[in-house]
Amino acid sequence: MDIATVIGILFAVGAITWAMYEGTHGHLSAFFSTEGFVLVLGGSFAAVLLSMPLRSCLAVFGYIKKWLFAKEVRADQLIKELVGFAELARRDGVLALEQVAKQQNDPFLKRALQLAVDGSDPATIEQTLNYEIAALSERHKNGKKFFELMGKYGPGFGLTATLIGQVAMFRNMGGDSAAIGKALAVALLGTLYGCLICNVICGPIADKLAIRSAEEKFHKELIITGILSIQAGDNPRIVQMKLTSFVSEKERAAMVNADGG
Repeated sequence: MDIATVIGILFAVGAITWAMYEGTHGHLSAFFSTEGFVLVLGGSFAAVLLSMPLRSCLAVFGYIKKWLFAKEVRADQLIKELVGFAELARRDGVLALEQVAKQQNDPFLKRALQLAVDGSDPATIEQTLNYEIAALSERHKNGKKFFELMGKYGPGFGLTATLIGQVAMFRNMGGDSAAIGKALAVALLGTLYGCLICNVICGPIADKLAIRSAEEKFHKELIITGILSIQAGDNPRIVQMKLTSFVSEKERAAMVNADGG
């Protein structure tokens, strides 16, 4: 589980709940409106269904899992692993990587190693793996788009709830004050729910999914560079120099110090 995501959730929920509690002296039920909740959340989801293919909408739980449980891959560890493969291939030949490929948990790295072991043309390896990166980017784009659209339409349906609540309030101006209060609550809480969907839930999820996608693409491009260099028979030090060009000077220095200079 991503620690930053957990901390963010705790801070957001804590701050909002505290403000609600203090504002109503503990009567948190004042912030719940069935009509407003159904209209804003249901309406936003309906708008997304109108905007995207059904298969993309049904994959929402996969997007949430990616947002919350994505496993972090450190570039320095990946570089160290690829340099180790280069040393093995230099010592025992590229065919020695076949057993290594079978032990990999990362399907992309496993496929890249297998292509190198099979003696595929470098251009074919690069093209095949780049096709996979392109397909991955498209899938990630759908996840990001889902939450972007939810955040986009949420405030609009919040305004819709506000207008509906105001109409109901005006119709009861000369009648029961309780009905007026309920209608006003729907109006205000609809706006609140729209703001929360946009700024606390869907907006941050979409932004983090975009970062996750960019990171995963970066790591896969790192793998492609390493595998092509290994297949070309480059010296492990050359492989390392190529791969460390992907990271900052600070990270390079840290890697050198970790390797003992």
